[in-house]
Amino acid sequence: MATHLRSISLPTRPHSLVLKVENDLRRLRSSASSPLSPQAVRAWLGELGDLYEYVEETVRLPSNWDALRLPRHRRLVEAELEGSVTLLDLCAVARDGLDAAKDHVRAVRSILRRRRAADEAAQPPVDYFSRRVGDVAVGGKVDAYVGSLKKVGRAIKREGAKQRASASETTRDDSSSTTSATVPKPVAVLAEVRDLTVSLLQSSVEALQRQITVKPANTSSSKWSLVSRALLYGSKSVEDQDDADDDSCCIVKGITSYKGLVKAQNQLQALEACIEGFEDEMEKLFRNLIRSRVCLLDCISL
Repeated sequence: MATHLRSISLPTRPHSLVLKVENDLRRLRSSASSPLSPQAVRAWLGELGDLYEYVEETVRLPSNWDALRLPRHRRLVEAELEGSVTLLDLCAVARDGLDAAKDHVRAVRSILRRRRAADEAAQPPVDYFSRRVGDVAVGGKVDAYVGSLKKVGRAIKREGAKQRASASETTRDDSSSTTSATVPKPVAVLAEVRDLTVSLLQSSVEALQRQITVKPANTSSSKWSLVSRALLYGSKSVEDQDDADDDSCCIVKGITSYKGLVKAQNQLQALEACIEGFEDEMEKLFRNLIRSRVCLLDCISL
């Protein structure tokens, strides 16, 4: 009596590394869709750098590596290589903008430090004209701080839009060809991580921009939400400001007391440390972007 055996084919379970990349990508993408505090943005930038390491390991998995080396997928890989160049350029622009912003913050700290030294040395009160000159100098540096970050933000938006349009055109052309199959998973993941990188770079700049609030002199400050904002235009005394706002707010223009100078310097020092933290994470991200690019170059050249 013949016995007939029937095999049952079960779906292949995704690699644990692939699952981790997908989960981390989903979590970071949902977080990047809303305004973030500087501390949160710095943490997400650090996790984004780690994500690039996991993505590289995913690309090097034998099945993914072999799929990317197929001739029909070469154009998609080359498009990702071009996208990686854009990301490297954007990171360089962002780092230059952060460096310029930090210099402007240091310049304001220097102005306030000289005024504090004069107060501690029991100098005669600064006359009205000298105080106005000091306020103009501070205001110019604050405007330069905002301007440097806005310039970076515009560059990121512009290049990010170009990159998404180019990637969409490449994918559409490749999928319409008779020899192409579906987009391989590593390429799709790389495209999503690239878009996420642009979004987080933009969030970084916007988070630092929100640290400065320009308040017209005739505007009451009692209703303002000033969470973690380091600089504030205004003409009220710090004693009045302390009654109206929380301790996270300070004024650097129109300061009328020694207490105001100390508070402003502390807030500016915190802002400078925040920018330096961003720079550290940007450097890590830049290195991982280079490694990711080298990985793709190895894939199509070896």
